[in-house]
This record gives sequence, structure tokens and C-alpha cells, in this order.
Amino acid sequence: MSNKKDWMLDRLSRLVKLCKSTEPDKPDDTSLFTVHNIDAHDMYAKVDNGYNELHADEMVRMMKDANRIWRIRRKIWNGEWDTDMEAEMNDGVEDLLEQGAKIAAIKYYRNAMKTIFVTDVSLRESKDYVDKIESDLIARGIIKK
Repeated sequence: MSNKKDWMLDRLSRLVKLCKSTEPDKPDDTSLFTVHNIDAHDMYAKVDNGYNELHADEMVRMMKDANRIWRIRRKIWNGEWDTDMEAEMNDGVEDLLEQGAKIAAIKYYRNAMKTIFVTDVSLRESKDYVDKIESDLIARGIIKK
């Protein structure tokens, strides 16, 4: 077993534990487990069972995905976000920004606020929200301006 594999498994094990500890107390009508929990377990299994078959680009994508889930789950753990829905919405905005789809991120945010939180937000408020997330992603080196 390689040291890199052990290191990766240790990090992913921490992610799995964090996801487990931030799962909702009761399942909702649509799911027993959150997507983050499922993804964390899936990443762990891929490294544990097939580390030598993973290509470098798959490994990088997995690390980025793990980091994104970690940031969201830490915010839930720290009480910065109350619900998984808020975390999922922010995650969706970040994903779109990472793809370079800022206008789609603004539309996504407005739609999510309306459908999930039953709150109408203006285009200006939506743009400001997305700009703030974009600035944070730039500051962390996740995206480049």
C-alpha cells in the first residue's frame, strides 16, 4: 500500500465522519442520506479499492469534490448554515462559477431562493450574492479571474 493512498484514505475518512455527523437527524420524504454523504463514501471506496487504476485527472477531480463537500459540511458543523438545502444551493452556485457560468449561477440562485426558500430576490441581490462567492473562490485559488 502506498503512502499516498494511506494519506488520501485518511483525509477521505475524515470527510466521511464529518458528513455522518452533519447528516439530518431524521430522513426526509425523498432520501435517507444526503448526496454529500453518499459521495464521500463513494470517493473513499474508489481510493480504497482502485487507487492504482485512478488517473491523475480523476484524482484531482476527486480532491476538488472532497474539498467542496468539506467546506460545506464544516459550515453546517459550525452553525453557519442551518439546512442542507442552503448548503446545496451554495454548492450549486460554486459549481456553476467553477465552470465559468456566472449568468447561470445568478439564475440558479434566484430560482433556488424562490422555489426552496419561497423568497423573491432581485437581480441585483442575486448578482451581489454570486459576486461574493466568486470573490471567495478567487481568493482561495479555486477559480481565476
